Amino acid sequence: MVTAKRWYTTIQNAGDGSGDGTLLFPDGLLEEMGWIEGDILDCQIQGDGSVQLQKIVSPCSDE
Repeated sequence: MVTAKRWYTTIQNAGDGSGDGTLLFPDGLLEEMGWIEGDILDCQIQGDGSVQLQKIVSPCSDE
């Protein structure tokens, strides 16, 4: 059985007056997931309010 690991972070105000937020990922999460700046993530909000993120891999990429 695989146990899900949980990470917590805070949405920061984008600071541009838009009301948008910026989600900063902890370095440990980025390293563990193999994510880098510029990766595209799919975001799914679960029934319990948690968020599931998954990297979208282009069909023509080497990944």
